[in-house]
Amino acid sequence: MIAVLKRSFVEGEVEVSGAKNAFFPAVACGIALGAKKIKIRNVPKIKDVFVMLEILRELGCSFEFRDEGKELIIFSERIQPRDFSPELFGKIRGSVVIFGSLLSRFGFAKIPMPGGCKIGERPIDQHIKSARAFGFYVEESGGFFVAKGKTSRNVSFTFDIKTVTGTENAILMAIRSKAEINNIAIEPEVQELISYLKRYGVNIRREGDRVLIDGKEDLVCDEVEFELIPDRIEASTWLVLTASVGGRLKVKNVIFEHIEYVLKVLSNCGAKISLAQNSVEIESSDVYEPADIVADSFPAFPTDVQPQICVMLLKSKGISRVVDKIFPNRLSHIDELVKMGAKIELKGGEIIIYPSKIFGSSIRALDLRGAAALSIAGLMAESNSTYLSGFDFIQRGYENFVEKLRSIGGSIEVFEDDKISHFSKESEKMKIEQESKEIFNYVSYTS
Repeated sequence: MIAVLKRSFVEGEVEVSGAKNAFFPAVACGIALGAKKIKIRNVPKIKDVFVMLEILRELGCSFEFRDEGKELIIFSERIQPRDFSPELFGKIRGSVVIFGSLLSRFGFAKIPMPGGCKIGERPIDQHIKSARAFGFYVEESGGFFVAKGKTSRNVSFTFDIKTVTGTENAILMAIRSKAEINNIAIEPEVQELISYLKRYGVNIRREGDRVLIDGKEDLVCDEVEFELIPDRIEASTWLVLTASVGGRLKVKNVIFEHIEYVLKVLSNCGAKISLAQNSVEIESSDVYEPADIVADSFPAFPTDVQPQICVMLLKSKGISRVVDKIFPNRLSHIDELVKMGAKIELKGGEIIIYPSKIFGSSIRALDLRGAAALSIAGLMAESNSTYLSGFDFIQRGYENFVEKLRSIGGSIEVFEDDKISHFSKESEKMKIEQESKEIFNYVSYTS
């Protein structure tokens, strides 16, 4: 899929959809609790959700949307820990929480290696370590992890590193035991999982970055119901987009605490931020103060907003530095921004961003957040249209992105890949023009 983007200013309001990264643990929670029916509201209609639903179908579930699509009901009475498609499982990282939920419910799980965006190593060694610590036997066989056994009663486990899905899996495995889990991730989606479990009778509490569980072996719930929190990454993306391309926007359905660090960075750089009831209003600036940002586990700056903020920092009046401690190889957007005229260097694990003007070009997205960042770049670029291939990654994590963008003034047209030849001559012309502009790769917005 290719998107054609033109220089735009935005104005109006957008409403944030439910969080995709809260959807996976909600489903897994229902499975682990033994529910026959799982009701979830505020579910975003995105590819990752539908891939997960297909995985559940292969495991024996059925599902339907009700209330004009606002409520999803998963019928999980017939779910079994059977083999399912490695291809489906490999498409999304969030699918890995099936591991902990099946072990908790059946004492058996067989999963292929998980997938998601290709942004460097994303091992699941911490998931396996925690399963073994809880008494399960785990082996790797033919590209699958097979785990079986029964949860030990008294367990203490400490993660080597903070991991969101690893934390979620460990919690799900432990709901029928007495356990202490240390060095957990405390992202809002993890905190939601803990809230879900409390609601349905699990004695669980969080103390900083550890969680204490005093579970019951006979814990079963016939029916569970959840409402997903707003997607903090989508909210952050709209805010950074507005700061980057220029304009004024009201972002609705926001939990301030979930995006506090992003708001702090935007405000410190010079964007005007005002908070109202469950919404944030942002007004852009012509130029920004440079920033030094470290993307790390919550409550730090989120790694899933690192590519987007790199685009905005091209408008700063000095040198900015960005370090991603979660995914240091999340760099696919950098080469594409350089093609557009950005001056960016990679040194010693730092992304060093110089004030630069960027110009329309032919670029390619290789992952979800990279697609969001390059869409912002296309709306910010001067002179020519930007032809962004790989735009379909957007559909993995942003509900109705194109419609929302158009509603606030963004200039975007989207075409299927088989229409790409239509743009070949224009793209070649842009390539020649881009080469002639390389001498101007470093142009300050303040000049």
